Parts: sequence; structure tokens; C-alpha cells
Amino acid sequence: MVEHLLAKEKVASSNLVFRSKSFQKNLDMNEFLNQLDDNLRQFLSLGSNALDASRDITKDINFASSELKKDGSLLTKYDLLVEEKIFEILKDSNADIVTEEVLEKKENKDFCWYVDPIDGTTSFSRGIPLFGTIIGLTYKSVPIMGFIDLPKLNERYISVEKMGCFKNEELVKASECSNFNEAIISYGSPQRFVKENLIDQLRKIDDLAWDSRGYSDCFGYSLVFNGSIDLFIEADLNPWETIALENLSIESGASYAEIPSINGKKNIIFGSKNLINEATEIFGGDWKIK
Repeated sequence: MVEHLLAKEKVASSNLVFRSKSFQKNLDMNEFLNQLDDNLRQFLSLGSNALDASRDITKDINFASSELKKDGSLLTKYDLLVEEKIFEILKDSNADIVTEEVLEKKENKDFCWYVDPIDGTTSFSRGIPLFGTIIGLTYKSVPIMGFIDLPKLNERYISVEKMGCFKNEELVKASECSNFNEAIISYGSPQRFVKENLIDQLRKIDDLAWDSRGYSDCFGYSLVFNGSIDLFIEADLNPWETIALENLSIESGASYAEIPSINGKKNIIFGSKNLINEATEIFGGDWKIK
């Protein structure tokens, strides 16, 4: 039995390393930028500038006092400060703005920004370096750009519709793992799945997987886009999270599935195209797979 488990671990580990290495290649950013029209190039520049501003504020903060919001999540003064700085950068663009906290711009524009100033505020407030900023951009309600910045790790993910997904200016690709018994999966807080009456289904997938990890928030999400993990499952997310995640997933070659949560938000699954159908069947319901 022990030898069987060790052999299984060795094979799965080998496959994961192979996938990670085989899907990365160098990217000439100037060539990439030249393929964008002026409008998209401006949006890309604004999004990147917004991430720079967020990183400047948060990268040297190790602990922060916080308070509870009505929804039970945490808020620090830095959430508000980052949101304000990002809003200042984005407000003059030809786009509406939806943010997590207090600021917004609604002028019925075709384009709309969605901003999560600090995703992973719990980690941020406790000195855990796995927080970041998430920004998404839609055109006529369709996600066309996604941004994630992880200040403490010096990692940045950017995706543009039909142009791919990039990590620190390197094109990356999601996993193509085809069997749960070779897959590493990750998911958010189990308490959310309990509230969604989905904890039994999550446990079933957890039992099928070769391994699972509790990598949470934007750090965990980002691991899907370069194939480090094969599938991520999350419950009850807001549009300032899901808009970016949808575009980043699709542009990295992953599948993305969503279904309304009990609270009217979204439950999502994203990762290897070869695992999505089985995962959604286990959870049940009318999932929309993209």
C-alpha cells in the first residue's frame, strides 16, 4: 500500500512539473503592445498603473488593524487608501467603475472597471504575504482584461481578450490535467461551502483529487493560470473578483464555470478543461461553462 501511494505521488509530481515547464515561453512585450489598438493599449496602461499604485502602498505593510464589515469580511484603512488611489487613476478613462468599498462611477459607458483594492484583507492584516489587488475590465458586460498583482511576491498576472495571459511579461498556460487522481486542487474557506450547502460535494471532489491545498484569495487563484494547480473552486464571490478571474482563466487556456450563489453572487470553478465537466456534475445545478 505504501509503495503504491509513493508511486502515485511520483507519477503525479512528474506530470505537474512537466506541464509547468512546457507551457511557458518568453514574450516580447513591445510586440504584444503593438498588436493592441490605441483604446486597449490605454486601458492596459491604466490598469498597470493602478497596480503600481496599489503595490507602492501595500508592499511594505506587514500588519494592519482591521474592523468587521456588515458582510463579515475585514476592512483596513489601506483598503480605502488603495481604492482611492486606483479610482484617481481610472476615473478619467472612458469607462464606468465598480469598487468593493465605497467609490463608483456610473455613466452607462460600454466599458466598466471592477476593482478589488486588497483581495485577501485577512492575510494582509495579519502579515501573511498572500494578498493582492484584482482589477477586471468589461466591454458591454463581457470581461476583456484581467489583472492580479501580488506585491510581496513581486508577481503580476495580466490577460487581454484573445491575446493570452502573462505572468511578469511571460506568456503562461493553465494545466491540461485530465484525471483527478493526478490533480492538485485548491478551494476557499470551507465555511462558505457549508453556507451554500455544497460541503458534501466539495469533500467528494477532495477525495477524488491526488492532493488538495487551501491556497486562498488572489494568490491561490493565480496558481491556476500558470498550471501550478489544476483546479480552483470558490463560493460566493463578487463581480470585482469574478470579472478578472474569468478573463484570466480563459486567456490562460483554462475553463471557467459559474453558477449563482444563494446570496446572488457567484460560485465558480476554473482550471483544466478536462476536469471542469466532472467537477460541475458533482456539484450539480445549471453551471455555465466558458
